[in-house]
This record gives sequence, C-alpha cells and structure tokens, in this order.
Amino acid sequence: MDKARLLLSGIKKNQLVQKIVSKGSVKKFLSSHYSVSLSILLVLTLTVLTYSHVLNFINVQALLIEEQEIATRSFEVYFDGNHVGDVRDKQAVEDILTELKASIQRSSHSEIAISNTIEYVASHTEDEDLATHYEIMTRIRSQIEYNILAYCIKVDGEIIGRLKTLDEAKKILEDIKAPYKELLEEGNILDLSFAEEVEIVQEEVSKYQLDDYEQLLMYLQKGTTEEKTHIVESGENVWTIASKYGITVEELRAANNGSTLTLIYPGDELSLIVPKPFIAVQTIEVAVFEESIPFETEYEMVSWMYNDEYSTKSSGKNGIKEVEAYVIKENGIEVSREVLNETVTQEPVTRIMYNGTQDPPPKKGTGTFVNPLPSGTITSRYGARWGGFHQGLDIGSRIGTPIKAADGGTVIYAGWFGDYGYMVEIDHGGGFTTRYAHCSQLYVSVGENVYQGKTIAAVGNTGWSTGPHVHFEVRKYGSTVNPQSYIGTQYR
Repeated sequence: MDKARLLLSGIKKNQLVQKIVSKGSVKKFLSSHYSVSLSILLVLTLTVLTYSHVLNFINVQALLIEEQEIATRSFEVYFDGNHVGDVRDKQAVEDILTELKASIQRSSHSEIAISNTIEYVASHTEDEDLATHYEIMTRIRSQIEYNILAYCIKVDGEIIGRLKTLDEAKKILEDIKAPYKELLEEGNILDLSFAEEVEIVQEEVSKYQLDDYEQLLMYLQKGTTEEKTHIVESGENVWTIASKYGITVEELRAANNGSTLTLIYPGDELSLIVPKPFIAVQTIEVAVFEESIPFETEYEMVSWMYNDEYSTKSSGKNGIKEVEAYVIKENGIEVSREVLNETVTQEPVTRIMYNGTQDPPPKKGTGTFVNPLPSGTITSRYGARWGGFHQGLDIGSRIGTPIKAADGGTVIYAGWFGDYGYMVEIDHGGGFTTRYAHCSQLYVSVGENVYQGKTIAAVGNTGWSTGPHVHFEVRKYGSTVNPQSYIGTQYR
C-alpha cells in the first residue's frame, strides 16, 4: 500500500514539473525565488529518480512472472477419463502410444487400432511434479484397449469372414480357386473368376471376431462348418445312401467334391453336407461336344385299334449334331452356354405310330379305382425289383384281412394261378382289368358281377410270396400300368 502511494505521489509531482516547463515560466520563477526554487528543484529531481526506479522494479517483476508462466506450462493427460500424469509436450505421449502400438502389433502379428480416448487439458506444473516417460507408459499400458484392423472378405456387399493379414485374405481366395487353376494352366478354361462380387476390405474389429483360416475356408466353400458323414456298409450304393438321407444322387456327389462315386467300398467315408458355397468359382471354356437331335413322331390312324391305344409301326432315331459353345460353369456345374456353331452329323429318323379310331368299350363301374386294402401298408412298388420288373403293388396286412374290389365289374378269373397263388381278376370295361393275388380265401366266382368296395377275397401268403399281402395289378388292354397312378383317379 505504501509503495502504491509513493508511486502515485511521484507521478503527480512529475506531471507538475512537466506543466511548469511547458508554459515557459521556469526562468521567471527561478529569478524571483532563487533559494526556494533551488530547494524545490532538488526535491523534484529526487522524486523523478524514485519514480523511475519503481517502474523498473515493476517491469522486472512482470517479466519474471511471464517467464515463470511459460516455464510451467503443461498438459494434464487423461486416458479414458483417467488422469495418467502431467507432461510438457503432447508429442511425448503420442510417442508412447506409437511405441505401445508397435509392441502389440509385433506380439499379435496383426495391425491394430487403439480404442481408448485420450484428452489433453492445458495446465501449469512444476518440473518436480511432471510424470516420467516410464510412469506414463506403465499407466497407459495397464488400461490400453485395442481392436484389430482385420482384412475382411466381402461377398456381394456382406462381410463373410475376417482375417488378421492381407496375405491370409488373398490366400483364402486363391485356395478357393485352386481346384480350377490346373484347368486354366492347361488352356481348357478361357477365364477364371468369382460369380459374386468379392473384395477385400479393412475393418476395425474385436480380436474375438477374427476367424480361423481353415474354418473360414470351409465356410466359404460349403456354406457351413457342420460335418456329417456316412460310413459305407456292405451292399450299399450311391442310390441307397442318398435315399437313406433324403438327398439326390447328384447332391451326394456334390457333397463329395463332385466325384461320380462310381466305385465305393465298405468302410469308405462319404460327406453328407451338400455344399451351398458363399463364393462360386465361375469358369468360361470353349467346349466341342455332340448333342442329340430328338426325332419327331407321326401318327397313322387305323380302325382295328381303340382311340386311346398306340403301337409302333417303325421306331424313331435321334439325330446327332456337333456343337461348339462357350460354356459357363459355377463350381464345375454348367449354368449357361452360348452356342458358337452347330453342325448336323446325323439326321434324325421319324417314328411312325399306329393310333386307333374305335371308341373303347364302355366301363362297367364308376370309372375310378380305390385302394383294395386301405388299412394295409405298401411293401413293394411297381417297377424294377431284384433284377427284374415288379408288375403290381404289394400291400401288406394280416392273413384274413378283407380285400375289396377296386371298382365295379365282372369276375373273369377266380382260382389258383401259378406264382400268383389264389387270384381274382375283374373286368371293369373300357379296356381295364384288375388282379388280386396271393389270397388265402376267395369269396367270388367267374361271371359274378361285383360293385366297388365289395369283399372279394382275404389276404393270404399263397404262391410265390414272402409274407402276407395282396399283389394288386392294374392292366390296360392287357398290359400292366402303375396302380398308384390310377388309384383315386378317373380312368374312364
């Protein structure tokens, strides 16, 4: 307070001196009051000198304060909101982060991105209170979190897998193409690519989201990582195995890398996972092959046949043409082709068929067949069986179970009929007859008219039979047809 008053007093005195001098009255003042003026002049001189010293002192103090403010400038460093120390220079912290990142990348063999947040708050700190390089690094290392900069396989805009390195991502795409590379080198394939839009992109992911290379390769090729296999047993073939698992033979072959499976042996292990790959390898090749030219059919009308009867007068024969085409395949399966050139090497031969003009005989029943043994179980179907041809439908049930007439008609046979055992045959008119074989008892006789659903016999095991059942045949103009195509269907 005293210094302030002194400073104010000196300033006022200095202003007075300047005012007197500026008016040009110093000489007059000194001549009339010499002694007094001398004393006053001395006082004024001392006052001016004191004011100058005070100003110098203030300036020095301000300079010292400014230097101190600059010298203690610092930054409080917060890592994910946690104070990890004070530093003079942000770059020192950035260098620590760079060092830690490089260390983690070396140990993890992958590129990373640090996911923590870092914040710098301007402050002032004395030298002895600053954090050391080691302290900052130790505190950050204990809190550091990071994500992997993974190389992702993107298929049609969707990321399917994530790998550590670009080399792995490139290699997995090459491994998918590998089975077709040999064909490309042999010159059989003009172009090899992916059917989908496939690209490698870099994305920041958790280290837990990275995929195992082998599992991802299987997933991309098959559409699943599931494994399901079948061990071949004695007597099995591709048809029985496919049927057992409800898949087609073609699907079974596709599940086994497209092998034809021509030769399989007991103990062989077959995959049952039908591949539905995320990435399809598309190939374009020029192929030359023979193609069949279907023959045409002409009909010759005759009066000695019914109008729903046909017979062959002369057989037809397919022609042959040589085709050159671009063939586009996906995973070895043809999806399209572009014909470049066709040359006919053998002309087709037209088939000539007889077709009757007579109206068929009238039906005797409803014109629809029903199941003759609705409570039974089908044990053998119409078609190829045991190296021969099964001409009817076997329906199993207990001996004595009633057998019903499939439709109304006239009984034309009732008795023993060789391998058929005891058999009933019914004429339904319209060119259709039905047979019921291996019966234990017969309840009708020749010439008897029956209606649809009438009990005509009982299930048995007579003749050439391997168990209790009825062998049911449907015949049209004397030739067998598949009974299952006629049961529940209007035949006339």
